[in-house]
Amino acid sequence: EESHGGPRYYDLVVKDIIKETADTISIVFEQPAENPLQYKSGQFLTVIAPVNGKEVRRSYSLCSSPYVDKDLAVTVKRVEGGILSNWLGDNLARGAKVRVMEPMGQFTTEYSADRKRHLIMFAGGSGITPMMSIIKSILTQEPNSIVSLIYCNRDIDSIIFKALLDEMQTNDEGRLHVIHVLDNAPMNWQGYSGLLNHDMLTKLFERIPDWGIDN
Repeated sequence: EESHGGPRYYDLVVKDIIKETADTISIVFEQPAENPLQYKSGQFLTVIAPVNGKEVRRSYSLCSSPYVDKDLAVTVKRVEGGILSNWLGDNLARGAKVRVMEPMGQFTTEYSADRKRHLIMFAGGSGITPMMSIIKSILTQEPNSIVSLIYCNRDIDSIIFKALLDEMQTNDEGRLHVIHVLDNAPMNWQGYSGLLNHDMLTKLFERIPDWGIDN
């Protein structure tokens, strides 16, 4: 379906809803067989839904990778007073159809199997979503590249994708390095706590692998 000269719109079927944390869900959309959506890691989908009789549009980054995942997925965190984030969390069910605008956004990079680079990423809370897509893509598309992720959250229970990040760190040993920073750390926490500041960053950079290449 296309509007003349404007962006394309799609009606996507909700395949699954994954509860990531107490206030965050990932919505998995079936990739249409006929006319699959093309997207780059780091791009977002604009979701359109009728809330209380009004059309509401919000953009959510894709956490899926076009190289790894068959389906499309976005991650939505409830925001206090957030019209669509709360509506989706309360009303969306498997099998529902959701109208979206084609993927957009410039927060992307090109991949090449012969590149050797070290990507250092910073994310806080739901800002992990586009990073997740890029991490999946780089680990599969650039076997010589590595990634360091500095990921800040309120507490251990609010870390989105914690299990998946742990699993990816184990599977791609030495290629993905995740450093968690928590505002409220538990007693036995081995990682960093507090808000990111200059001193903490200096310490963090000492712990990040030195790749021995210019980048």
